[in-house]
Amino acid sequence: RLPCLDIMAFVARSSRVSGTPSSTRAAPSLRSRPVLAPTGAKPLAQPPRAIEIDWSDPDAQVSLAGVVLGLVAGLGAPLWYINRIEKDDERLEELRALNRANFEATGEYMTEAEIEALRKPKWTDRKEFVDDD
Repeated sequence: RLPCLDIMAFVARSSRVSGTPSSTRAAPSLRSRPVLAPTGAKPLAQPPRAIEIDWSDPDAQVSLAGVVLGLVAGLGAPLWYINRIEKDDERLEELRALNRANFEATGEYMTEAEIEALRKPKWTDRKEFVDDD
């Protein structure tokens, strides 16, 4: 017997020292199984194998659809928002140039109503940014 593998003797010694009842000395799984030393006949590491996926399985199809939709939404939504912001910046620059030209021609800037007619306000334009630290 190897001293490091003799679990039952360790549990029996520790229960005698601590005074625990015999019903709680060792778990049933430890008492019913003999402790065997490794024989070395079986290799510890096995070569990796390819994963076989049955694509006709409805669970695999739903998983694939979820992955595709997740990628489309996860990459598409930010790209779409970036595109919208760039387009809005272009429109805003055109509006500023028009407002400057209007000021040079008439001496007055455009009113808020005229600006809103040319460019619809975004939800971030309506938000009031308050520093309430």
